[in-house]
This record gives sequence, C-alpha cells and structure tokens, in this order.
Amino acid sequence: MRVLLLQPPIEDFYTTPIRLYPLGLLYAAKVLEEAGAEVGVLDCLTPLEKRKIPLPVSFKDLPPLAEVPFFFRSYYRFGLSDEEILARIREFSPEFIGISSQFTAYYKNVEDLARLIKREIGLPVFIGGNHATVLAAEIRRRTPEIDFVLEGPAEECLPTFLEKIGWERSGLRRDKRRAETKDRVLRPARPDWRRILPAHHLLRGEDYRIGRKRMISLSASRGCPYDCLFCSVHRMFGRTIRYRTIDSVLSEMRLNYGQKGTRLFNFEDDNLSYDRRWFLDFLAAVEAEPELEGIELTAMNGLCADTLDEDVLAAMRRAGFRRINLSLVTRSGELRKRYRRPYYSDKIDKFYDLIRAAQHLDLFVTVYVILGLPGQSRAEVKESIDELLAMGVLVGPSVFYLDPGSRLYEEIEVPAAVANDWNLYRSSAFAVETPGLSRAELLDLFSYVRRKNLERKNRVPFLS
Repeated sequence: MRVLLLQPPIEDFYTTPIRLYPLGLLYAAKVLEEAGAEVGVLDCLTPLEKRKIPLPVSFKDLPPLAEVPFFFRSYYRFGLSDEEILARIREFSPEFIGISSQFTAYYKNVEDLARLIKREIGLPVFIGGNHATVLAAEIRRRTPEIDFVLEGPAEECLPTFLEKIGWERSGLRRDKRRAETKDRVLRPARPDWRRILPAHHLLRGEDYRIGRKRMISLSASRGCPYDCLFCSVHRMFGRTIRYRTIDSVLSEMRLNYGQKGTRLFNFEDDNLSYDRRWFLDFLAAVEAEPELEGIELTAMNGLCADTLDEDVLAAMRRAGFRRINLSLVTRSGELRKRYRRPYYSDKIDKFYDLIRAAQHLDLFVTVYVILGLPGQSRAEVKESIDELLAMGVLVGPSVFYLDPGSRLYEEIEVPAAVANDWNLYRSSAFAVETPGLSRAELLDLFSYVRRKNLERKNRVPFLS
C-alpha cells in the first residue's frame, strides 16, 4: 500500500518557520512504514514561498490594514500552488492521501485540499492531528469529501484505520492464508510512541533551516499536568507527562546531526522541563556528548517558569540553549489563579528574578502575554507589557482566540458568527471582544508591542 502524507498550505498574514516542521506527519509515517506501507511526505510549505491573496470575508471587521500602525500589510497563501501539489501527488501515485489538520484556523486549507484531490484525482483521503481529534464529529458533518477522520496520536489511531481499510477493500475473510497475511501487515500492535523514531529520513535536511542552521523538531515527552482553562493540549496527549529515555532522544539527535547536518534541535514538548531530574540529566548528557558539538537547543512551547531556576538555566546554557521562551499570560495574580495558570499571585517577583537570571547567563528572553483574555482590562495588559519591556525582554503579544477542546471554549459566550467561523480561531483575526477589551483596543495594544519590539530589532535575534 502506498500512502502520501501532506502538510497543507496555509493562509495568514505571517508564518513562523520554526513551527512548521511536520513532526506529527513523521510519527504517522513511521507507524505506517512499520505496518508495511510505502510512505511519502509532501510538505506543501516547503519551499516556503508566498503570494498575496485577498483578505478573507471572515476578517471584514478588521479596519483597513493600512490604517493600523505597525500591523500586517498583506494577507498571503504560503506554500505550493494547487497545480504543483497535484503534480507531486500524481508523481508518487499513492493509494491513500493523509492530510495533517492541527490548527482549527487553518482547516479551510485542509478542506480545500481534500476537495481538490477528490475532484481531480479521486483518491480516498484521511486526516488526523489536534484539530481532527477535537472536532472530529463536526468535520465529518461539514466535509463529506474527507473519507476518514482519525482521532488521537498516530500510534493509537492508525493501526485501527489500517485494519478498517484492509477489511473493507478486500475479501480477506474468505481466504485463510491471505487473512493471516493481512493480520500480519494491516493489524500491527499499537507501538509505544517513546520507542518510535520519527521518519526524519523522508525530509531533506537542507529544506529546513533557521538562519544558516539546519533544524528539526522532536519530542522528548508528551502530556502536561497543568490545567490551564484556555489550553487544550490535554485532548491530544493527556495530563500525565511521560518521558522518553535520554538515550533514545540522544540517538535521534545524533542520527540527524550526522546524516542531515542538523545543528538546531527544537523541542515541541508541552512541558519539557517539568521533571527536574530528567531534564538536568538530559542536559548533562547533551553537554557531554562529543557527537553533538556546536548545536543549539530551543523549546518554543514547553518551558514553564515554575520548573526553572538558576541551576537549571545554567545547565540549559551549557547544553546549547541560547534563548528561552516563557509564558506569563498576565501579571495579574488573580487572573492567573482564575485560569489555573502556574505562577500564582505570590510568585510574580520570582518570575522577574528568573528573567534576570537568564539575562545574566546571556540567554535571550521572550515572554508571551495574552491580550484579550476574559477579565482583562486595557490598563492591566498595558502594565504587564510595560513591566516586561522595562526588563529588556522581547514581548510576544498573543491575542486571545477560541481554542476548541479547552474548558474556556466550552464556557465563553461569543456571537454565533464568530463561533461558527473556524477561520476566526486565530490571534490575527482579533475576533473575540470582551467587556474589558474592544477590538480597537486589542489592535492598539498589539501595535504598541510591535512598535516597541521593532525599535529594538537590531538587538533581537529573531527566529521567524
């Protein structure tokens, strides 16, 4: 069986290259390979070309882009054209197409791609990923062109899928010998993800770079024990954190270092540093590994401030971290407590001390704050921003958006026009207004942060 896995194009004002490595597809590819399939990966975002397209009707409530200072000036489609995608699919000649559907706001591109494939080639299409997992029933209702919606991690959903299509596509029940073969090929045991080496070999090392460094993304753990009400990561990987062995992570790093020239390793874990002992042992092992000379480590998603201290930061610096990304959300202790965010009201000074310790170690610090979380006021958000700017960090303004699967998503009341339009489930849509923050105020705060950051741009080692 030949299966081609696709990362679809995306449409937005911007994109961040370090977040585009298709790690989920590589786990899926490995599970399929071990089941006996011949697998290809088509990353439609590589090379990362862009062309201007009209602003979607969904964004009609935004003011004209030219009227918002320090805002985005154009809306783009990033990735291959439809014609290029169809040509690449025909070249591989698959029997099945799988499409990654991770982010709700980009579902339009998944849907458009599925419909294109059905119309022009007629192949069966399945999708998987975080968005597919959280909103599977609604996807089946909205998009009948998608034949299968797979829920959960690849190692859990793909064996069931293979079994299903194997029985449906043949008369194996009537032939004992062929049935035994089917059981061997299409009914693999569900593998333990901690022992799966993602299929990095299906991608070219030179296609993924940050600056001059070749990069990959990888995961050392899954799950997050926290219960932030605005977050949905538990729907995919649960609240129990599980780590791979340090040897297995190092083996994956060494393989890509040697075979693909990888020098930057980005960890996609939700909470990489949660287990202090594991994390310190891992950092020490990286520092001592002679086959990983000159690497850089990043963790764009998974460093929670309450798991870090000066000793951990120093170990991170020695192992290859040059920057850290932290999420404050808001300086308001009452709001952090309301939304069950780690670092409650009595710890804000410790958060600032952590920033100073990181800066002392020459780590570049980015701190993310949310703009528009229900309960926030303009004054509170501005105070959070200004305190961080005064400390010399890069402030990341994350405009609040609807996150399906989170508890807040189930509780918040928004107009039906917003709730029903998945294209608006993104920061850049400024779609969720609250009693404390209007869309105009959100845009003003966002522009303010961008202006302050751009004033320091020559001193900032941007990753995007």
